[in-house]
Amino acid sequence: MGNEELPHSDRISHLPDDLLVRILSLIPVRNAMSTSLLSKRWKSVWKMMPTLVYDETCRHIGSLRSDHFFGVSLRLHEAPVLKTLILQLVEDSDSIDTLLFPNIRSTLLEITIIFDSYRRRYSPITFPENLNVFKTLLVMKLEGRILLDCDDSPVCFPSLKSLHLTSVEFSCEESLSTLLSACPILEDLYLERLCSVGSFLYTISVPSLQRLFLTKGNAYYGNDDPKASLKVNLSKNVELLKVLTSVERLSLDSYPSMVLHTADSLILNRLLHLELDVCNNFRSNLLVRLLKDYPNLRALKLKRTHPKDMEDQLCLVSEPSYVPECFSFHLETLQWIGYGGTLQENETAVYIFKNARRLKTATISIHSKDTENGLMMVKDLRSMAKASASCQLVIKI
Repeated sequence: MGNEELPHSDRISHLPDDLLVRILSLIPVRNAMSTSLLSKRWKSVWKMMPTLVYDETCRHIGSLRSDHFFGVSLRLHEAPVLKTLILQLVEDSDSIDTLLFPNIRSTLLEITIIFDSYRRRYSPITFPENLNVFKTLLVMKLEGRILLDCDDSPVCFPSLKSLHLTSVEFSCEESLSTLLSACPILEDLYLERLCSVGSFLYTISVPSLQRLFLTKGNAYYGNDDPKASLKVNLSKNVELLKVLTSVERLSLDSYPSMVLHTADSLILNRLLHLELDVCNNFRSNLLVRLLKDYPNLRALKLKRTHPKDMEDQLCLVSEPSYVPECFSFHLETLQWIGYGGTLQENETAVYIFKNARRLKTATISIHSKDTENGLMMVKDLRSMAKASASCQLVIKI
């Protein structure tokens, strides 16, 4: 008995397909594909994997370049639903769009792309075509040396709810805005900006957004200062502003009820530029109540864009009892677009000119369908007393 060889038993091949697929999903795709050579039993098992992990940080496996390998393997994959696709790459690629996305035939739910490279070159992703694969994505995570160029992209992500952008670069200021506008139901946005990379400001305008995380990652070289510009409707996202203690530029859709909800809730000491879309009955006491928490504000831009049927009926009538610190020491620039000369607007203009001691430039664009009425508003504005003797008033009709 001691010299007899026991017959070899291939127990693993007798496991059910579901279990084998789960096992293969734990290893990189190149390794999983190699099991198809074991026997006829294994030939198609890897093709049904619900999770594909391409870990190309190990250069010792495979002869195909990473991007070409993606195209070949994804064309062979047959699972109806691909729950997770993870690509961890080290090679630069200009063809990730054409060799990856068009070859995904499954319903894709989540994708993660990481370019883990110490080279200074960024691999571009443009989303050039509105493919079916983009229509089913729920989660997309992009990290590392990726250059997003979405300015002219027609892509749409109608199902995307979570977007993570970690240390990626954008081709221009509009690329991020274009990408966000293609995500109509986005709820979670994680944006980590790389220090010293991308000097322009980003605009985040996402009505459906519920959670926003902004942070600054470590630089490959150099340092810079934190900057943020955020536009939110605070009547629906009152809590969002509380995390933005380093904001320097802020754009708000402002309603009287919003001011009441946010009063005394936060102080933004670093805020220098504020843009307000004001409603028709936004009075000076509401403006003062808002600005008292922005003590270092230097530039104020008011825009009246809301139609009358959208105005908020809640309005305070008492006159302001104090002057915001920014009016006394810092406010230098006022821009008012769509000034209509209403009682409320006139009251607000009088208050600003009367108390803004450091104001250097005030540019007011008048909105009036009647020329005579417009000229009367010009005369009224020019006659208002100004605390700043050096203020230059520019009125546009």
